[in-house]
Amino acid sequence: MKKHSDDDALNPNATRQSSPSSRSRWTYDIHHDPPIRHVPELIMLGYDELRSASPLHEHEHPGCYEFVLIERGQASWELEGVLYRSQAGDLFHSRPGEKHRGGFNAIEPCKFWWLIVAAPQSQGWLRLSSEECMIMQHMIEQLPRAIPVGLSPVESFKKLRKALLNQTPEQSIAVRNSLTDILLAFLQPGIGNRTIAIDLLRQYDILIAKMSNEPEWRPSIDELASFAGVSSSHFYRTFQEYTGEAPITFSERLRVMEACRQLAETADSVTDISHRLGYQSSQHFATVFKRFVGATPSQWRNDKKNLTAEQ
Repeated sequence: MKKHSDDDALNPNATRQSSPSSRSRWTYDIHHDPPIRHVPELIMLGYDELRSASPLHEHEHPGCYEFVLIERGQASWELEGVLYRSQAGDLFHSRPGEKHRGGFNAIEPCKFWWLIVAAPQSQGWLRLSSEECMIMQHMIEQLPRAIPVGLSPVESFKKLRKALLNQTPEQSIAVRNSLTDILLAFLQPGIGNRTIAIDLLRQYDILIAKMSNEPEWRPSIDELASFAGVSSSHFYRTFQEYTGEAPITFSERLRVMEACRQLAETADSVTDISHRLGYQSSQHFATVFKRFVGATPSQWRNDKKNLTAEQ
């Protein structure tokens, strides 16, 4: 098992080191760590905490499913030309052999857990009966690409990690049970742990729509709280619980995503786009943009053009 910082998200061959302030990662990987007896289904497990965007280019996992649960923040994923957004409490998954990547070829700043597990077989998978294997396989095949499952599976992830670290005679039993608990939490999601009033959630949806439609808008926390009709402290806590991010970070992310759209769809200069979105300077814009996307606006635009030309 490894705990380190590096630049290669979800890359089993990652070896490069970077500043601990930019990333924290822990992984279990059968390519480098001893396999767990009687649990050959578990291929990889890990968590990443990114404080700046990290590259994640197109890749696949033959014969395996990959599940990614966002614990904090947001991330986007691209699969078969479709972009999927996920935030805290959301699950994204890819199926065996499907090529996928981070949205815009990067994972945005966030904390997430990820699991790679061999696809169910006709019998013996996780010591289940043939009928149970078929049921699990059917349920996984019906699972939406991105779905809210809440944060309760995080505890199961932690239990699985603890079981992997504790080399006891009953280790394989603990690992298999924790792995089964995680999969069932994905396949039978509860209502999560959000306790925000429904009418306040509606206000937040209206507010988020306004922030998306007016990316140049730069309100203070007090202004946002007033718009939602709650106190500033209550707004900050519940908005972060709902979106997985602090309000200002969430707003900045929306602004950067709008910048990506304008960089891709217009020939406007980086300076013009930065001013249009309310940045005081193109240098500040480039710094914020790189933190979320992993490249400067000019680099991202050139990469996008090259990718389009190749297609």
